Amino acid sequence: MALSERVEVERAIRSIFENFQSGDVHGLESVLADDCTVWDVFTPEFIVGKEARREFHEKDRAQSKARGPLTWDSRFVRVDVWGDLALACYYLDFEYQEPGAMNGSVRITDLLRREEGKWTVIHHHEGLIPLPHDDHS
Repeated sequence: MALSERVEVERAIRSIFENFQSGDVHGLESVLADDCTVWDVFTPEFIVGKEARREFHEKDRAQSKARGPLTWDSRFVRVDVWGDLALACYYLDFEYQEPGAMNGSVRITDLLRREEGKWTVIHHHEGLIPLPHDDHS
């Protein structure tokens, strides 16, 4: 895999969160393939199709605004590219400020497809990182 492919995949993924942070749903959707599916960390439903994503984005944007300003950082663990398919595994550390302050880390796996030279996400899967447990109980 060429380093430039890895950089392209990482750039596409970061743009999702940059667009979310700025409230640009159209920009966020431009990185998601029409047939993209989503397992979101805060939503129990499996999100399939553009209409379901539109509804999800509306709710997600409202909850984000209610929480407060967001900061985030991504840490890529692995990016593999096989022709026009790519797999990215990474951590996303996030923090919402007041009034609804919260923070955490999410493990994310994205599957991407390159079409006409552009990488788009075809599946996005998030999961909160479990807190360490005490083995002394």
